[in-house]
Amino acid sequence: MGSGRFNICHPRLCNLTLERSNEGEKGDVVAPQLMNLTIKYWTGIHLISSPNLTSLQYEDYLFPLEVSADLPHLEKVDICIHHCNVGADAHEIVCMLQKLHSVKFLTLNLEIIKILCSYVELISHQPSPFANLKCLEIYPKIHPDSEQTQPKVTTEVKNYFVDGSPGATFTMFSHEDIRATKKTKLAQDLITTLQALLEQEKAHIETKMVNMHEQEKAQIDFDSCWKYTSVQIEKGKEKTSDIISKLKEIKDLMTELPASNRATIQPSFSTLCVEADIVMNKITDCTKMQCDENLRRASVCFHELATTLRTSP
Repeated sequence: MGSGRFNICHPRLCNLTLERSNEGEKGDVVAPQLMNLTIKYWTGIHLISSPNLTSLQYEDYLFPLEVSADLPHLEKVDICIHHCNVGADAHEIVCMLQKLHSVKFLTLNLEIIKILCSYVELISHQPSPFANLKCLEIYPKIHPDSEQTQPKVTTEVKNYFVDGSPGATFTMFSHEDIRATKKTKLAQDLITTLQALLEQEKAHIETKMVNMHEQEKAQIDFDSCWKYTSVQIEKGKEKTSDIISKLKEIKDLMTELPASNRATIQPSFSTLCVEADIVMNKITDCTKMQCDENLRRASVCFHELATTLRTSP
């Protein structure tokens, strides 16, 4: 400690997460058994010794991660730097990537690639350091307006990553891909939520049917019974309207998806529509049965009144 700097030194530390430092705090990490490291928005961390590190996730607004450690066992690395300082951080980014040379699965945000494409001279004469790379994924972290175009990755930048591993896959996700993925996830979550709601409603209807059969044997005030039924009719209308509204919301969301994404959730949505139809019919049938029972009771009541009038002196 001292001068706004701290050290993390531990011989058996395996997992470490650092998030949101105070401005100006910097630190060194020395952890020989460290396997999983996550650093989010904590500028100034210096990775000095972590030879067993297999998973690294780093995210910051401006600055690359400072690495002097040898990392021979890296399996998965996810690096995201939102707003790189053009020119000032290009060299630091290349230095950081050189230290990640053993990684097998690498994910970078598009803003990093833009910097490399702008300063391609920093890597154009260097051999690819990634001899073990199996998969490289590039994705945009910041989502621009739809009219902005997707930048192209230069041949020099692509070769820098994959020339050392000819079998590695290179996937670059567009802004449209990210939006489609998010909308697909939202549609799937809405389907799951509505499925749970329908299951809950089916159980509620079964309980209501049992209660109705018990009420048939009991003497219930006629006026109260009709008031209760009118309330149930309104609730039934609200529930069916809510189900239809949720189905329409999912359908509208699906129409915005690419055909391939839409095809993945279409079977679930079709099944959901069938279940929704069944549940709404059950709601209607239950309400009708209640109204029919009340009409039957009304008929009995009217018959008793007429009989009473005929027999009265």
